[in-house]
Amino acid sequence: MLAPASADFRGRDYVVVDGVYHSYLYITGYGYTSAVTSGWLNALVEIGEGINLSFITRRQQKDKILPKIAQTTMVNRSRMRDVGDTRQDFEELDSAIASGLWMKDEMNRGGEDFYYMHTLIEVTADDPDTLEQRVAMVETRCTSLNMVAKRCDYKHEQGFLSSLPLLALAPDIERKSRRNALTTGVAAAFPFSSFEICDQSGIMLGINLHNRSVCMLDIFNSAKYSNANLSICGMSGAGKTMLLQTMAVRLREQDVQVFIIAPLKGFEFRPACEAIGGRYIKLSPSSGDCINIMEIRRGTLDVDAEIGRLSERADSLLADKIAKLHIYFSLLKPNITDEERNHLDAALVECYRNFGITFDNASLYDETGAVKPMPDQSDLYSILQQNPETKGLATAQARFVTGSAANLGRQTNVDLDNKYIVLDISEMPKDLLPLGMFLAVDFCWDKCKESRVRKKVLMLDELWCLIGASSNPLAADYVLEIFKIMRGYGGSAICATQDLGDFFALEGGKYGKGIINNSRIKVILPLEEDEALRVKEVLGLSDDETLQIIRNRRGEGLLCAGHNRINVAFQPTQMEYDMITTSRADLEAQMQRNERGVQG
Repeated sequence: MLAPASADFRGRDYVVVDGVYHSYLYITGYGYTSAVTSGWLNALVEIGEGINLSFITRRQQKDKILPKIAQTTMVNRSRMRDVGDTRQDFEELDSAIASGLWMKDEMNRGGEDFYYMHTLIEVTADDPDTLEQRVAMVETRCTSLNMVAKRCDYKHEQGFLSSLPLLALAPDIERKSRRNALTTGVAAAFPFSSFEICDQSGIMLGINLHNRSVCMLDIFNSAKYSNANLSICGMSGAGKTMLLQTMAVRLREQDVQVFIIAPLKGFEFRPACEAIGGRYIKLSPSSGDCINIMEIRRGTLDVDAEIGRLSERADSLLADKIAKLHIYFSLLKPNITDEERNHLDAALVECYRNFGITFDNASLYDETGAVKPMPDQSDLYSILQQNPETKGLATAQARFVTGSAANLGRQTNVDLDNKYIVLDISEMPKDLLPLGMFLAVDFCWDKCKESRVRKKVLMLDELWCLIGASSNPLAADYVLEIFKIMRGYGGSAICATQDLGDFFALEGGKYGKGIINNSRIKVILPLEEDEALRVKEVLGLSDDETLQIIRNRRGEGLLCAGHNRINVAFQPTQMEYDMITTSRADLEAQMQRNERGVQG
């Protein structure tokens, strides 16, 4: 039905249509700022629930408007001769003359058209009190934007009729709200943002705090987001781990390959991992889990092989693996010399040759087509020991062969084909953390590079300890490279951090800023005031958004997805919450329930 069943236009402050209260405001013709940036209407579009915006433009014919501009400019120049330069209206006349000359120049030389524009704001609510609150909020927001909004007192019926999709403003409202603008200013008004985020093929994140709508995000939607990377910031206890794991579980339910690297408190990821049939791998000297750093896992370096659109390449898998092992030994022995690198290179080639593996990829397979056994660190250690020139390298490697970290130098003994893998490196000694990080990232990166078609996500928790002041630049470079080129492999890199000071500490914040700049999607959970101000500076947030971040409760945050920014209450299901919670009280309750179950 097009016509309402009932309408009451008798009120001064509002009209009532079908039981809903409507109030109208307009931006006055003099109530706009002279200079605007792109998307300058965004702030009004995103005010909140029950607020609609009508933006009407009418192009004027140049041959009619240019003489009027010239005449007005000439009159203002004449008036200016009679005005002293100390009077207030001297500056106003000077500004009007400059504006007129600028418009003439842009229209004659810049190809700009002349428009009259009007902005009408409709506010709706179910009761008068809520309506008044929302109208006051609109006025406050307009004031903060240096705009002047006027209520349509006694003329809300005209406002209602003007808001209908007829492009027919009431004459009085049209006259009072008219503002001139050129093509660029009108185009810049287009609100490239949304009041809600609801990607139909995405995962549910929670509830939009503005309008209680469902927030669904598809990070792999390349039509909306230039990359699928996501960064999460929040203070301790803000809900980072809950959000990270909730996203991981829901992405896995969409058949996305998920890798999680946990440099701190990795045990928090184990319950959810095992509950959904994932593989929890703990990399530490005390663990029995091992991933052989020397194992060649990829079948080809040609990422387009599965697509079948190009001729096949036979780039050497062994050469690629040896290049990575050079990085590994650079972390193992930071002061390695060029001479030692050359001897190491020869030892690596010999080690693989002893297993029948050469630079020919066909040598990786035996007569039956099965992959040949791979050397491990003990095999390389034996060769390094035999050469006096490489005994220094052997000494550095001994800890992984005969020492306390020998469990990390053996053959792979865990399932690496699972589609949900957690790599816990939280119990790595501090001096071995860069090596543990490299071992975990090297495996995940190999898996991510296997296909450009299959979706995959690499999650890095507590990233500050991997790229912070105490980290190694080589390890930080490796992480930054992932965020820069993950898009090219059809994947997403997701990180979470709490210590922003450390996050931006290494080499003047080079790595932290690089990761933020290469993350199209950001989530800002509650922060302390000083860190919120730092985020405001980095992300260019408004004062209102920054204040909201400080005020948000646990599990609430600002979601910045592309040009859209909304506050979301991130909500796990009860089953997800029970799997992921790190609350001491929740864990105690679970323990008591389990004890009662055993006793029963």
